[in-house]
Amino acid sequence: MHQKSLLGDPPEIRVNSRDLGQLDRLLSAAPSASPVFEFLRREVDRATVVDDASAGVPFVQLGSRVTFEDESGRLYIGKVGFPGQLVGCPDVISILTPVGSALFGLSEGQSIAYETPDGRIKTLTALRISPGGSRDDLAGRRPG
Repeated sequence: MHQKSLLGDPPEIRVNSRDLGQLDRLLSAAPSASPVFEFLRREVDRATVVDDASAGVPFVQLGSRVTFEDESGRLYIGKVGFPGQLVGCPDVISILTPVGSALFGLSEGQSIAYETPDGRIKTLTALRISPGGSRDDLAGRRPG
């Protein structure tokens, strides 16, 4: 079956100009294209650029704290960032993982399907998003 049929149409997502600049630099400096980098590039390319002040509903940005669930209903809490960016924070979700790339740009209540490195199709739903938080706020499980 065609991958788009399996994954469905992705939800509309947003990105702020600060994150867009950081991600563009990261993706243009990538020595080789991995499936995760390609997925993240597609997500960045299709995102609508917004000003944080006019964004309205919260959406997942670099540094956002996110409560989300997978297709089985299992809940996770984590903070989306670059590898090494949030050193010392438990439950950091790297933007360079399938889960981090899938969460990026989602608003509360939105779901997205993505393909894992082993070819499985998984779904995530963003339940609650906050722009940041202390390390103590990050109690939760790492997504598997």
